[in-house]
Amino acid sequence: MGALRSARVWLAAGAAATLIIFGACGDSETEPTPVYWSTVPSPTNRSLHDVDAVSATDVWVVGDYGNIVHYDGQDWTVELTTFTNDLHCLDMVGANRGWAGGRGGIVYHFDGAAWSRVDQPLTTRDLYGCHFTSDRQGWFVGDGGTILQYDDGTWVLHGSPSGQLLRAVYVPAAGEGWACGTGGAILRYRSGKWELVNSPTSRDLYDLEFIKAGDGWFCGDEGTLVRVRGGTVAVQDVQSSELLSAVWFFDAGNGWVATAKGGLLHFDGGSWAKGGYQHRTGLNDLSFVDTDLGFACGEGGTILKYEYQ
Repeated sequence: MGALRSARVWLAAGAAATLIIFGACGDSETEPTPVYWSTVPSPTNRSLHDVDAVSATDVWVVGDYGNIVHYDGQDWTVELTTFTNDLHCLDMVGANRGWAGGRGGIVYHFDGAAWSRVDQPLTTRDLYGCHFTSDRQGWFVGDGGTILQYDDGTWVLHGSPSGQLLRAVYVPAAGEGWACGTGGAILRYRSGKWELVNSPTSRDLYDLEFIKAGDGWFCGDEGTLVRVRGGTVAVQDVQSSELLSAVWFFDAGNGWVATAKGGLLHFDGGSWAKGGYQHRTGLNDLSFVDTDLGFACGEGGTILKYEYQ
């Protein structure tokens, strides 16, 4: 990582929180920046795979055996459902609408009051990633290169240029869409068709994050971070050899990645702060309300909260 002036760790009295203070990188004499990550009480010990923070008082998490967890600003609770399929992906399109998908091609929808199953007859393959631009328009990707579109009440199974397992997808209302998966697979969607992009890596890719159409990142195994910008796709150095399981960027100069070993690394525009936080179990996803408030989820029901004060 870049030069760190100092790194001190305290355990906050009476709380399961870790405070790590990073000094400024390079020759700058600015004051250290405090970074707060803490473990919050989880209502489940099932592994959690995807988190979406709608607001500071409205956070959703999904995981194994149909677990759907909600945070209302005070308490974390498991939503009572009859679902038993493992849920791998989640996308909320506001406080009152959301979608989730998982094992066996299962799809669930939140209407503001409750989660219910939505029948889709086109695939029984496991679904691992989803992205919705509205309650009526969205995409799922999954096993065997599955690409499933929801278009205003109609399901469409798209032909895939890859048989690789796809783990994440992003398709904006306008502009190019993207997906990624195992074996370094990177797919681009334009003019109504998915095409395979010449990938700079053969390592498995687990997540993607786009700040706007055509400007984003993919992350994956052995510290792989791939940058997409202006039609160029290239690997960037994160200075980590761990599996990068999740990525989140606010803009080109402020981002995070989570690792399968419980690490959280922060990018300040110049370098990655390796060892920014180390949890005891693996992390699977990240979601931020804004630059001062975020959440992570992972194995064994892990839920972390980031709060800058």
